[in-house]
Amino acid sequence: MTAVELVLSPDDADRLPRLKLVARLKAGRLRRHAVATVWHDTADGALARQGLALAESRGTWRVERLVPGAAFWPPGAPAPIEEQAATLDLINQPLPTGLLRVARFEGVLTVVPLVRDGASMTLELMHGTVGWARKRRPACRMTIVGQAVGKNAVGAAGTGQGVVGKPGASEGAASHSTPNERAAGEVGPGDEAAVFALATELAEELDLAIPIASLAAEARAIATATTPAPRHRGAPQLPAGLTVADAFAFVLGHLADVILHNAPLAAAGRDGPDPVHEMRVAVRRLRSAITLFRSAAGCPAIDAASLGLKALADRLAPARDWDVFVAETAAAVAKVLPDDTSLRRLRTAAERRRRHAYAALRAWLASPDFRCLGIALAGLAGSRAWMTALEPKQLETLALGLDEFASRALARRLHRLAAAGKAIEHLDPEALHAIRLRAKRMRYVAEVFAPLYPGKPTRRFMRRLATLQDRLGRLNDGSVANGLLGELGASAGTRAHAAGLVRGFLAARSADTRGRIARAWERFHRLEPFWS
Repeated sequence: MTAVELVLSPDDADRLPRLKLVARLKAGRLRRHAVATVWHDTADGALARQGLALAESRGTWRVERLVPGAAFWPPGAPAPIEEQAATLDLINQPLPTGLLRVARFEGVLTVVPLVRDGASMTLELMHGTVGWARKRRPACRMTIVGQAVGKNAVGAAGTGQGVVGKPGASEGAASHSTPNERAAGEVGPGDEAAVFALATELAEELDLAIPIASLAAEARAIATATTPAPRHRGAPQLPAGLTVADAFAFVLGHLADVILHNAPLAAAGRDGPDPVHEMRVAVRRLRSAITLFRSAAGCPAIDAASLGLKALADRLAPARDWDVFVAETAAAVAKVLPDDTSLRRLRTAAERRRRHAYAALRAWLASPDFRCLGIALAGLAGSRAWMTALEPKQLETLALGLDEFASRALARRLHRLAAAGKAIEHLDPEALHAIRLRAKRMRYVAEVFAPLYPGKPTRRFMRRLATLQDRLGRLNDGSVANGLLGELGASAGTRAHAAGLVRGFLAARSADTRGRIARAWERFHRLEPFWS
C-alpha cells in the first residue's frame, strides 16, 4: 500500500494543518482548491448492486468500487478504480442506461507536503459535505500518500485512489520485491512504515480512524437514508492461488473490516447484542489466525497488534457474557417462572451490570487505543513494511504456496483435538472446557482453509465441528453464568433464592447437554480429514 485513507471528525479538520506535528514535518507550501465529485447510477441502483459507483470529477470519469470485489482491497486503502477516462464514452466497461446523479461530495482539498524519517509524502485533506439535495452531512477524509505514488494510483480529486489488482492478489504484493527489482514510482517498505507511523501519531491527537466505508459508499448511504453495506461479513473466504503471505494479509484485512464495521454499532447499542457478538467472534478468529501464521509472520508489529486485540477482547467479553445471561439464561428461567419477584430483581441487577460493561466497551472504542489498533491492522494487511523485521526462513515460508502450509496446520489442530479419545461423556467440566477451546481453534483454522478444499467432505466436517462446538459452548455458558452470579453476590441474602433457581435450571440443562455432546463428539470423531 502506498497510501492510507482515514476518516477525520469534521470538528478536527481545521486543527489538522495547525498541529505541531504537521508543522514540524511540513516540507513546502500548503495548497488549497475547491473539489467536487458526483456519483451516478440508475434509478434502481444497478451499479450499486454490483458494488460499483460511476464518479465524475473535474471532467474525468471513473468507475470505482463501493465494496471489495474479487481483488484484494485492504482496509484503509483508497477506493480502487476499475476504469478511468477523460470522457464517459471512453469508459471500457458496460454501463447501464438511464444514469442519474445520486450523490455528491463538495468541498475543499488541502494538500500539505511532508517529510518524515527521510520519506517524502503528502497529506491530503478533503473537507466538505456529502449526500444529495437536502440529505447532506459534513464529511472529512484524510489521505497520507507516499511521494512515489505513480499517476495511475491517484484519483481525479487527488485522494490517492488505487487501481484494482488481479483477483485474489494483494495490491501491495509488489513490495515483496527487492529494492533493485522495484519499479520506478513504487514506494518501499521504509516509506510505507513512515506513512502508517504518521497516521498512528495523528490518531493519538485527533478523532481519526480507518473508514468503514469509502467516500462514495458514505455519500450514497446519506443520499438514500440507508447505511453503507459492510465491506466484509463473517469468516474470510480465501481465493485460490495465494501465497502464505497473501493469505495472511487477506484473512487479516477481512477480519479487521468485520471488527471496524461492528465497532460503531456495538458502541451505539441500538442493534441488540449481535454487533458485540460478531465483533467478539471476529476478534477471536483474528487472534487465532495470528497464532496460525505466527511461525512465518511473527515479529514486533504482529506482537503489538496481538496485544491490542487482547485488550479489545477483554472489553468485549463482559458485554457479551452479560448479554447472554440477561437475554438467554435468565430470560429462559423467567419464562418458566414469570411471577417470581426475586428473579425479577436478579434480572434488574444483571441488566445494570450489562449497562456498565457496555459503557466500559464504549469508552474504549472511542479511545486512541482502538483507533491506533485499526490503523495497525490496516498496515499489516495492506503494507509489507513489517516484513523487514522477519528472518530469512520466515520470508521463505511466506513466499510458498498455501496448500502445504494449510494441510500441515489443519492436521496439527486435528491431532490436538482428537487426543481426547473416543469417549468424553465422563470427563469433568475442566476437561470438557479444554476440549471446547481446542474445537474452537480447530474450527477457526478450518474456516480459513475450507475454501481451498471445496466439496461435500469439507461441508460435512464443518457442519459436525460447528455442532460439537455449539454443544460444548452451551455447557460453558452454564459455567460463565455461575461466575456472573458470584459477581452479583447471589450466594447469600435476598438474591440467593433467585440464584438457586438459575443454578437449578443450568444443572438440568447440563445433564441433557452432556449426552448431546457425547453424540456430537462420536459423529465428529468418525470423520476423515477433508484435506487428506
